[in-house]
Amino acid sequence: MAISLPPKGKGKLVKMAEARYAIVMAGGSGERFWPLSRVARPKQLLQMPGSEKTMLGEAIERLIPIVPIQNILIVTSGHLVEPIHAAVPEIPIGNILAEPARRNTSGCLVFAAAWVAAMRPDLLEASVIVVPADHQIEPLKGFVDTIWAAITCAEEDGGLITIGVKPDRPETGYGYVQAMTSYARTGLGAAKAYPVKRFHEKPSADLAQSYLAEGGYFWNSGMFVWTHKSFTEELSRVAASHVEIMNRLVPYIQSADAAGLISTFSELPDISIDYLLLERASQVTVVEAGFQWDDLGSWDSLGRKLPSDSRGNVASGESVLVQAADCVVYNASTNITVGIAGVYGVLVVVTDDAVLICNKDQAQAVKEVVKQLKQKGSQAL
Repeated sequence: MAISLPPKGKGKLVKMAEARYAIVMAGGSGERFWPLSRVARPKQLLQMPGSEKTMLGEAIERLIPIVPIQNILIVTSGHLVEPIHAAVPEIPIGNILAEPARRNTSGCLVFAAAWVAAMRPDLLEASVIVVPADHQIEPLKGFVDTIWAAITCAEEDGGLITIGVKPDRPETGYGYVQAMTSYARTGLGAAKAYPVKRFHEKPSADLAQSYLAEGGYFWNSGMFVWTHKSFTEELSRVAASHVEIMNRLVPYIQSADAAGLISTFSELPDISIDYLLLERASQVTVVEAGFQWDDLGSWDSLGRKLPSDSRGNVASGESVLVQAADCVVYNASTNITVGIAGVYGVLVVVTDDAVLICNKDQAQAVKEVVKQLKQKGSQAL
């Protein structure tokens, strides 16, 4: 495979792409995209309207210009290993890692680091690119240039690098990163990077509006770059028990001891990497994303992705909308026609065996619907 080198002007960057690897976090259940997403087909395995690939396939495609295919690792749940391999057969099945248990993004990244130490020690000096499997990103060049800038910061300066998206609306569904914009990192070409002042939780509408007006705030995209060394050093400082468990996992991975692996991994708390590490690390840099981004976190986000009619409606599949406005209709069935009339701000999703109807501003409540369906033992999951 041809070696992918960084763009010109990267100066001190002399490592080749073989000295880097990527972790694709693909363990999410995608409950907020029910009824289209299911236990065996979560959001990352869905093909969004207008795309020829699954969301996971698109994530892999974005990484290939930066990282050799053999250095791309996918971390997921055990029951998804085969469906994921079917969706992205170009990834060696040995690179699709089944987490012993669900322990949020911190567990995912600790497990991946342990696996690298056990099975790919040649990558222990490598830089690591961490991306979710289910985000909408374009254009490709903007993503590649942004990641190269983050790699530059990670390899030349150390610390942890997060990718921040410049907000274009007062979004309350994302966490925010506050940057020290007076201290811009130079030498990145057109890319911009700043030391992180503080991470902020999902804000109220008024607070989100103030962030937008003040400037210097970015959406926390959940994409990171760091060296293996920086990750373990920062983790040792703020959560030493995680590094101790990471080290204990290595022999179990090498010997394929499932019982030891599950028992040890289950000692980890269920906590995101943001809360555990990023918000407490001593050196964090935010690189501004040079691309358009959406995490497509819920059905109402399709209103930002698909074209709308003169009344602000977005529709996909066989449907008729009469005197309706600001609605989202997604009909995945070839057997059912959807008709809505005289409604405003409504979300309708139809499959052959399930229907979802809710107000657009309540799209996040789909998780509660899924929870109650589980309690009832529904087959539509």
